[in-house]
Amino acid sequence: MNFGDFKTVVKIKSVAIVLGIFLLIGIIHGIIADSFNVFVSWLLIGIWLIYSFKVLKNIKQYREFNSPHNTAFFSIGPVFVGIFYSIWGNFTGLLGENLLEGSNLYLSWWSILFGFPYLAYGSYSLYRCFKKYNVIYFGTKAINARTIGYILALVVIFYIIFYWIIFYAVIDFYDSIIIPVHFYVDLNLLLLLISTILIFIVSGLFGTQRRLPTLTRDYITRRTNRLNHLTSPQRTSSPRRQNVSTSRTTRSSRITPISQRRSTQTRTKTTSRTVSRKTTAKPTIIPQRSISSRDFSKYKPKAGLLSVEDFKCIFCFKLPKLPEDNGRGIILCPKCRYPAHADEFKDWMQSSNLCSRCNAIIPSSYRRNPKIISVKNYSIIYRNFLKKNK
Repeated sequence: MNFGDFKTVVKIKSVAIVLGIFLLIGIIHGIIADSFNVFVSWLLIGIWLIYSFKVLKNIKQYREFNSPHNTAFFSIGPVFVGIFYSIWGNFTGLLGENLLEGSNLYLSWWSILFGFPYLAYGSYSLYRCFKKYNVIYFGTKAINARTIGYILALVVIFYIIFYWIIFYAVIDFYDSIIIPVHFYVDLNLLLLLISTILIFIVSGLFGTQRRLPTLTRDYITRRTNRLNHLTSPQRTSSPRRQNVSTSRTTRSSRITPISQRRSTQTRTKTTSRTVSRKTTAKPTIIPQRSISSRDFSKYKPKAGLLSVEDFKCIFCFKLPKLPEDNGRGIILCPKCRYPAHADEFKDWMQSSNLCSRCNAIIPSSYRRNPKIISVKNYSIIYRNFLKKNK
């Protein structure tokens, strides 16, 4: 068993242990309270904790690599988890007392603890679909973020209204082992409905999305210099200290024997040669020769059915071609094998160690010395794949 399989087994055991604990608590409390709703509520608490730990773990990983949260996991999952746990507030026997007595609205500690955090996060994710992100990733498939925002907003609005109609229409004829305890309008769902409508109209229909800057060589150079300035600020020292250190060095050099000075000079030359070798190391470049057809599978993007979109740069969304990209190479993600222009790929690696497409961690050795394919050769590659799919 390798390390990856071991980690998977540990995760499965951890999930099973957590679910087992809350399942046991639910059975005991459900029998004592003679309530199936109480049993289900304890089981849902265990599932909520497991999901929350997964969310926190992903947020930590994305923050560590300075990666945006434009994936389906962050954009779609939280809002529906919040809706489900808010709806269950009408059925739960735990922390379900209405805090808004004397009104037609319902708000309980269950709704506040388990529903509201994910509803708030889901609303913010919907806002980012319209204002911040350009694409949302479903695995390795990228979909326009505004399209996802429109669909998500309409689904949420329709789902809440449909739930209220069904719930209050059949409530008098309800006959099931899961019986509702409260019949008021949930405040969480009402706030989500209002915020979704406002985001859909203001940010979606009438709002404009922030445009990405054009990735020219001058822009990439300025951005890289700015990043280097932020990450490695220059150290300043007072002139007086510099003079003192200089005078001490001059005095010590006068006292140092000639043999010792020679050995010091030799070490300095050796060190300078080592540094120069490191700084002048160039990435591996595939020669400008035709690629054999038997090697094409090494450069095929990991997708079920290939299209032109799968061979476009994951940053500028343009198909590599000549003479427009003359002098620019192509780098493939070692995980998903989707292409990127070499300069844009290196610029992205300055601020993130994750692939912008599949969110896989790019190995440090590959970041230092990526394999660059010429645009001419990559054009031959993707034309071959597209020809086969016709």
